[in-house]
Amino acid sequence: MTKIWKFLNSPFTVVILGFFLSTWLGGYLTTKFQEESWARQKHFEMARQDFEWEREKKFEILRRKLDEGQRSIEDISDLINKRYMRLHGVFEAILKKDVKLIDTRWKQYMETVEEWNVKLIINQNKLKRLVSSSISSEFQNYETDNIAIKPVSIHGKFFHTHLKVSKLMKCVKKTKCSVNKTQIKETNKMLRDLDFHTDAFVDKVSNTFLERATDLENFKAIESSHNK
Repeated sequence: MTKIWKFLNSPFTVVILGFFLSTWLGGYLTTKFQEESWARQKHFEMARQDFEWEREKKFEILRRKLDEGQRSIEDISDLINKRYMRLHGVFEAILKKDVKLIDTRWKQYMETVEEWNVKLIINQNKLKRLVSSSISSEFQNYETDNIAIKPVSIHGKFFHTHLKVSKLMKCVKKTKCSVNKTQIKETNKMLRDLDFHTDAFVDKVSNTFLERATDLENFKAIESSHNK
């Protein structure tokens, strides 16, 4: 028993025990540190993936909204162009004094007017939401409530030109009414002005909306580069 006690208390035994203890403790601490490091890395990686997924989801939602917005802008532009072309077609038929052609083209034009009126408030709100309030006002600002007001909106200009062409059409169809050169000139000028303003409006709407889409793409590119 004495020999065992002396052996356990000998410097050699202390060294051996210290060595094994330090080796075991070092291994345990190293393993524990690695496990905690892996857990932190796993947590950070999951958090990064969740962030990337959330960010991509937001961009995807925005992209879908922009795609839907682009289609809406194109639909509004097509309707503007269709109404102008059909109104101008009626004017051309008036110049030819072809009553049958006038009736045919007026019917087609009025179908477009009906579509225009049905979608007027909807398109006005779309322009406000997709582009801006000022663009929406340029499209329609309720100025047709007072016929004496000089129109500045697209809807107002269409309304006043519509009345002018309609007046000529009714005159041509009457036996005791004749259209003079001054009336033709005035109507032609209104149509040319309408053509200019509608083209400028469509370009403005398209360019403004495109800038918003481009800003989104640039922002996404910058965000992606920062997170790499």
